Amino acid sequence: MLALLRTRRWQGFTAVVIVAIVAFGLLSRWQWDRAEEKQAEARAQALSDTAAITPPIGDPLPEFTPVVFTGDYVAESVRFVRQRPLEGRNGFWVVQQLRTDDGLVWLLRGWTPAGIRAGDSPELPATETSGRATVTGIARPLPEGEPLPAGDRGGLPLDQVTEITTGQLPGATNVEWFVQVRASEPEDGLIAVPLPEADDLQNISYAIQWLLFAAVAVGGWVFFLRREAKDLGA
Repeated sequence: MLALLRTRRWQGFTAVVIVAIVAFGLLSRWQWDRAEEKQAEARAQALSDTAAITPPIGDPLPEFTPVVFTGDYVAESVRFVRQRPLEGRNGFWVVQQLRTDDGLVWLLRGWTPAGIRAGDSPELPATETSGRATVTGIARPLPEGEPLPAGDRGGLPLDQVTEITTGQLPGATNVEWFVQVRASEPEDGLIAVPLPEADDLQNISYAIQWLLFAAVAVGGWVFFLRREAKDLGA
């Protein structure tokens, strides 16, 4: 066997197997890290079952902290986040500011279906975009982002955005979180956006799968080496 391993062909084959094993190990570790992230997210989501608080708007909050705010909807702040399907239907997320005694807070109020022309913004009744309301929801981090350049909007209406980020929401540059609304009083015609599912089982199974691939690579290397050594010995 040692003589075979000194040949250029087997050295090349061995190098390929080693690279494959390293790659499979890295992929397994990546899937395991993703599983740990989802486990941490599931633990954070447990916060959503605790009592809601009304925190100062400028304070940082852990993700999924239950919050409740009372204030007035800012009608001109409505933005529609495009291409947000729900249960097989295309639609928009409705994002809007609520003016409270402590300041302005951004809300992900809910989902509304797209019309016949997906590029057109939904027409919400004035009673749903103005007036006083009490909203209960959970705090979600508001990522930083660049605004959509005026020349690169592709014909999108000015009240449509592609992501919930500080750059695409006007006046949100100093805000660290928004509220994903779960209930409002008075009720509106919007459908609450479901919380993300933190399912780590798939990532764990993938992590184990990549380790099995690494084991197969080692087993195949040993099998072919022994078989060729046996054939040469015969």
